[in-house]
Amino acid sequence: MRKKLTIVNVEGVVVENPENLRKLIRDFAAIEGLKLFVHGEGTMASMVAEKMGINIRQASDGRDIIDDRVMDLVTMVYGGLVNKRLVAIMQWRGLNAVGLTGVDLNLVLSTKVPVKPVNVGRVGTVKRVNSTMLVKMLDEGLVPVIAPLTHDGKGTLLNADVNTFAYEIARTLTIAYDVTIINVLGEQNGVLTNEQNPNSVIPMLRRTQYKALREMGIIKPEAFSTIDNAFSAIDHGVSEVVLINAARFSDLGGGTHIR
Repeated sequence: MRKKLTIVNVEGVVVENPENLRKLIRDFAAIEGLKLFVHGEGTMASMVAEKMGINIRQASDGRDIIDDRVMDLVTMVYGGLVNKRLVAIMQWRGLNAVGLTGVDLNLVLSTKVPVKPVNVGRVGTVKRVNSTMLVKMLDEGLVPVIAPLTHDGKGTLLNADVNTFAYEIARTLTIAYDVTIINVLGEQNGVLTNEQNPNSVIPMLRRTQYKALREMGIIKPEAFSTIDNAFSAIDHGVSEVVLINAARFSDLGGGTHIR
């Protein structure tokens, strides 16, 4: 029987609230088996940018443009403050956590996204994950805490979408482990059939059901990427994906499950 690995992917807004973050890490520490943690940074980079007088421009499709100054900023916030704060709390909870980015140990190599049709600057698409190094750390009992920064192998730092980054790592590690992904959402309790009713959670989302709800407009476009990534992960050997609210993280029987 293969070892079980739980990968927790945390949307950025969750890491902004110190009380919720400490509770989340407490519950994360209680998960049995091997563990890996991927995190975003929420609006923290924007707040720091405002204090530093850095203007984060947006592309025509609404995405942030990661120019050189913004790349420096997100590196400081992602790979520095947020990452080390998480590691400190995990150490307090008895986890031998190690704070990393995709750049460290050549964990995640990427290619810069094309400038057309939309130029979003220094954003990377994951090309390769160093599964060998991650397996070594996990089997030694370490808990990797990874910020979604990566590089192109030619000395250039790139930013990556946190969800895509986490799911690419998960897909790669299915060669060694029985992988479950827990995608910790900000406010939403899971995939809902009614956005006005937070309790209208779909407990088990099937592919045909997702397609129908998407076509009906019940599932909104902003959720497509997360759910598409989840089904792609299942197709690539991940055993289960759980979409759950941070406040309910201790009850993994809740939320929306995709298998």
